Amino acid sequence: MPDDAEGRVSRALQAIRHRGPDASGVHVDPARRFALGHVRLSVIDLDASSNQPLWSECGRYFVVFNGEVYNYLELRADLEREGVAFRTGSDTEVLLRAIAHWGPDCIRRFNGMWAFVWGDVRTGRAVVSRDRWGVKPLYTQVVGGTLLLCSEAKGLFAYAGETPEADQGTIGLFLRFGAGGEERRTWFRGVERFPVSTWQEFALEPDRVRPGQSARFWKYPTDRARIDDDSTREEFAARLTDSVRIRLRADVPLGLSLSGGLDSATIAWIVSQPLGRRLQAFTAWYEPMASSELPRATEVAAKFGHEIIPVAESPDDRLVDDLRTAIWHLDSGHASPAIVPYLNLCRAARSRLTVMLEGQGADELLAGYVQFQLFAASDAMFSGRFGRVADCARAYALAGGWSSILHDALRFAIPSVYLRQGSIWGAHALLSDEALHSEPTELRRLRVGTGNLAESLRYWHEHNLTNLLHYGDAVSMSVNLETRCPFLDYRLVELGFSLIPDLLVGDGYGKLLLRRHASGAVPEGICWNRRKEGFTNPTARVVSRRMASHGLPRDGLDWAVGSGLLSEAARDRDRIARLPENIAYRMMSVALWGELFQCSPSGRGR
Repeated sequence: MPDDAEGRVSRALQAIRHRGPDASGVHVDPARRFALGHVRLSVIDLDASSNQPLWSECGRYFVVFNGEVYNYLELRADLEREGVAFRTGSDTEVLLRAIAHWGPDCIRRFNGMWAFVWGDVRTGRAVVSRDRWGVKPLYTQVVGGTLLLCSEAKGLFAYAGETPEADQGTIGLFLRFGAGGEERRTWFRGVERFPVSTWQEFALEPDRVRPGQSARFWKYPTDRARIDDDSTREEFAARLTDSVRIRLRADVPLGLSLSGGLDSATIAWIVSQPLGRRLQAFTAWYEPMASSELPRATEVAAKFGHEIIPVAESPDDRLVDDLRTAIWHLDSGHASPAIVPYLNLCRAARSRLTVMLEGQGADELLAGYVQFQLFAASDAMFSGRFGRVADCARAYALAGGWSSILHDALRFAIPSVYLRQGSIWGAHALLSDEALHSEPTELRRLRVGTGNLAESLRYWHEHNLTNLLHYGDAVSMSVNLETRCPFLDYRLVELGFSLIPDLLVGDGYGKLLLRRHASGAVPEGICWNRRKEGFTNPTARVVSRRMASHGLPRDGLDWAVGSGLLSEAARDRDRIARLPENIAYRMMSVALWGELFQCSPSGRGR
């Protein structure tokens, strides 16, 4: 460990100070085996005694922890029955003492979101873990024999004093397929994401990384045997309600993110009626207002007694700057243009709240995306249920037109077709060989026979959802706002992955069980709307127009061409202007990232 470790940790904390403005702490081990740093956003037990790094009274155990353990009160009660005493009211101390008392296998009992390092200085052992779905980020890098871990990659670079060069293969995956947070690799060479659903031990030794045992503490259920009966419906309702209930635990103001869709409307209903809370609800909108989520969100808020707070889109002349800000906090681009309206939503919410509940995760769990109709149709065809095939096909055509069925069936059934999709917009003429030939770790597949819907749900939940959670955390925490997702409660996910497909897709609808549960409470026009409602926004269109008139940002373009990531053809404004909107948006994102992380006078960085 370098002699200036304390100063390096302090610089790293300064780089991520937006994540925790309420307190900070640094500790350097006297034996120079490790150094700890933490910035705190105070949410549970606001007293300074819960600041981190948090140590046991005996000085043997420590923890630095990012996230929340929602069932900390229940775990605390279990520990107290076994003689464990507490000096704070925080979930952090529950985590600290649970592992000390029960060992790391107790992590499977945690219901929440987390990335943490727990240590035992007497045995020289540390345990590192990340939550089941990757709600909370954890980046790793080995520099000079030292293992660095941080919630954002830029914190690693502040400690090390240097930003790595770009990983062109990973950036190529983003440009061609929209891949991102689900990949182990990042946009920086040598920087990786710690795996989800995992804990691993490390030896605390000076100037040496010695990994120990590791375990995956959660896996997706594979037995879909739960049928449509009273017990299944009652258990689903009970688990969803309890998931919302424990996510309302906080010692700071809470609110809701409310779109015009079923998922957030259901949370608004549960918060209001079974749980008796009235909260402020934030909704992003754009002109024309009637085409945005605001009218439906307003209807939901009024029905359940919540106060609606409309948040307007960025003006066109500010949108690229907002995109640049989001990319800085993401440490990368993101395929979803929703990151810009989401940034504005979070800014507005943070002016009044510290914690916000969201509907993220329901679509991947309960078959909410239209693509699931294709996989359900395939299962139905191979099981001879041709009426169901017709229902699914009509639902698919309603969302994307009849031609989309053949197009997507080919993409998902034939891997080579999926991998060649960049040829449609000329990736071979614009990207480096490394960017062109890097492949995703796993592809969505449509196979002959049944089981396609179940497997696609597993894929979307494990990959696409993790990518969405990447931007959810990075953007919300950029303004020190904590977001919580009731549909990611592991008890609910385990139930969802045990349901027979007929409880998820039927009559041309996805999320069938959720719709039936909410019917009669959530407005019928929202509950039984066949079109998926999300953060619809004009970001990609505005970015595409900007590129058509101005091209890519000069410094970012010069870096991308100079590094070999993009060819000289990227300087051709007419070629860039012809790119599809989603690809233009991704190209702009890469150029902005290059400006931020690869072009500064100091070498690299902002």
